Amino acid sequence: DSLRMSVYNPTDALPDGLPIVQITDADWDIGKNYPVEIALRANVRETLAALVPSLRALGASERDAAGRRLEEMEKHNWSARRTKLAAEYGRLAQERPIDPRYLMHRVVEALPVNAVVVEEALTAASALFELLPYRDPHGLVGLASGGIGFALPGAVGASLALPGRPVVAVVGDGSAMYSIQALWTAAHLKLPVTYIILNNSSYRILKERMVSFRGARSFKGMELRDPAIDFKALAEAMGVKASTISDPREIDSALREAITSGAPRLLEFIVDRGVE
Repeated sequence: DSLRMSVYNPTDALPDGLPIVQITDADWDIGKNYPVEIALRANVRETLAALVPSLRALGASERDAAGRRLEEMEKHNWSARRTKLAAEYGRLAQERPIDPRYLMHRVVEALPVNAVVVEEALTAASALFELLPYRDPHGLVGLASGGIGFALPGAVGASLALPGRPVVAVVGDGSAMYSIQALWTAAHLKLPVTYIILNNSSYRILKERMVSFRGARSFKGMELRDPAIDFKALAEAMGVKASTISDPREIDSALREAITSGAPRLLEFIVDRGVE
């Protein structure tokens, strides 16, 4: 009875209402952890040997049914949804300013298989997660909660912790301003980090929440355009080569050059502002 040796977990090992058949040669063990539907006091080895042919016969029909269920699930699983969304976002290629969903589609397509994504994309995060395959435990670094601004220095930490892997940080312009000095560290250490700044010249996440939670459109302190922030100039002042991209036709080549450079790069993409 391996359940006796299990480390405590608040999630029960068996779902409620599951019928249990217990085979044991010890009376005291019957129903010890869970109530049982049928209890067999018998030699476990001999009983299982007798049961296996019957279980195999029953399993044939179950396998057929399971196969049909899997075929049906394949029409709606993550891969199927991703294919549909990639086609949908691909149709936004002509939008100007750049649609963040299209940008996330192109970013994911440009990623090497060993890339580490540091995510603080906020309003664009949903599109990123819909498209990004999770290949290994270290391939995605995100912020579960708390204040914004971790991604620029977080990308430095990820690169130091995972040498040899290209790091791509996807960051909103408002978040980037909390820790912009991390660009100097990336340049100083010559780290292979590509910073992708989604510049909608506002704290779009706050504006969207104002509308959805309060029904209000008085966006005090949420604009970043008087004066506008020049992320290209900021990056170059700290030693990071940078480009500003507003034409969606230039996205792929810019991403390819930056990610394969093996050096710190910043790409500022001028994206749709969303809520006005």
